[in-house]
Amino acid sequence: MIRPRYRQFSTINVTNLVDVTFVLLVIFMLSAPVIHRSADVRPPSTDQGRIISRLDPGTALLVEIDALGNMTVAGEQVSPSDLSLLAAEAISRGRTEAFVRADGEARYTVLASALTELRRGGYENVGLVQESVSEQH
Repeated sequence: MIRPRYRQFSTINVTNLVDVTFVLLVIFMLSAPVIHRSADVRPPSTDQGRIISRLDPGTALLVEIDALGNMTVAGEQVSPSDLSLLAAEAISRGRTEAFVRADGEARYTVLASALTELRRGGYENVGLVQESVSEQH
């Protein structure tokens, strides 16, 4: 009887599986910083003012205030006392504009505090973000 020289293997080749897993890992690691995390904020609406369709994160500092008065910058919660230091750092990195996006139910004192701290940090003019009436319908 003639024996075959090579035996047949019935195992799975995991090299391809590991390669695909690493490629997906790299894709998710590269896309994670790009995903914009935003607070749940519903700003008041109006039909007046300059229409800004998209804020450039490289040139604009966006402070979001939710209905409970929590302030967030780039998805990270910040305290009002740290906002002036953060604003000064943002100016030194080339962020020339600052915007505050506050919920319509946010207290005015929290909004005024954010504007004051941004001014202390070096921003002379701060924009208030609001929705246009056409975006609501």
